[in-house]
Amino acid sequence: MKKTAIVTGASRGLGRGTALILATEGNYRVYATARNADALNKLKEEVVSSRCEGELIPCILDQNNDNEVIEFTNKICSKEDKIDLLVNSAYSGLIAMTPHFGKPFWERPISVYDEHMDVGVRSSYVMSKLIIPKMIRKKDGLIIQISSAGGYLYFCDVGYGVSHAAMDRLTLDMATELKNHNVKAITLHPGGAQTEVASFPGGESPKYVGRSILAICDNADENFITKANGKTLLTAELANQFGFKEDYDKDGSINNARLEATKFFKETMNKPLTQYNLESSLPNYTDSNNEDFANIFSGAKKFLSKT
Repeated sequence: MKKTAIVTGASRGLGRGTALILATEGNYRVYATARNADALNKLKEEVVSSRCEGELIPCILDQNNDNEVIEFTNKICSKEDKIDLLVNSAYSGLIAMTPHFGKPFWERPISVYDEHMDVGVRSSYVMSKLIIPKMIRKKDGLIIQISSAGGYLYFCDVGYGVSHAAMDRLTLDMATELKNHNVKAITLHPGGAQTEVASFPGGESPKYVGRSILAICDNADENFITKANGKTLLTAELANQFGFKEDYDKDGSINNARLEATKFFKETMNKPLTQYNLESSLPNYTDSNNEDFANIFSGAKKFLSKT
């Protein structure tokens, strides 16, 4: 039987890459949610054209509408005997913050903060809350939150950091309450990415992030999953451990470079966070919150111009 997954925010970016890889390389039945019907249908066509054994089912869904989410989860939970995986990838903060690079938070609209939190932290909480009872009844299931290193160091915007710190904590606290039900929750931190919205130099592709998730689900043993429960994993470390890479990384050098780059983040993660360390200095926010840095998110401007 095919494993069943739900992937939110699947019309573009990391969610799209995750849904694609789970269906084509993992042979999952994937319920791919987003508001953009055209984008989801194109994704389905790509899955069908691959002639894989997996399946992608487009699901038009507004994560900001609780009634729609409740209706969706009720339908899936009644239709499917088991839900193996929920990937919370939907996030609208990047597009919302893009026009305001170079401004401190008090000069940005309040709505920017809401976009970081609502389709991101809140939507992940709501979707998880509604799917978890099905997993508990089967005494099996995994939830993966896609988050960011912005959860423990300043990056671009106050709302960005707060939302991703909350995502990381959401995983920990959910895992704590789920501990006796054999349902696990894990956070995934990709590096800078190459998507329709962001273009970090040498950034990770959505497929690479999808392969990270597939590796956790299908290649990791029970000891690994138990140890990772409630914790944060890095894509480059997963690539090194489970032997996947970018399609264009012929000799593994890109993976090696990414693994080397994680050393800084690992060192940072192993230190007390700035707010708990009286000896630490405040970061220079203009390192990432500046007008030149906004060019990395030039793709977001295209989405904004259509709205």
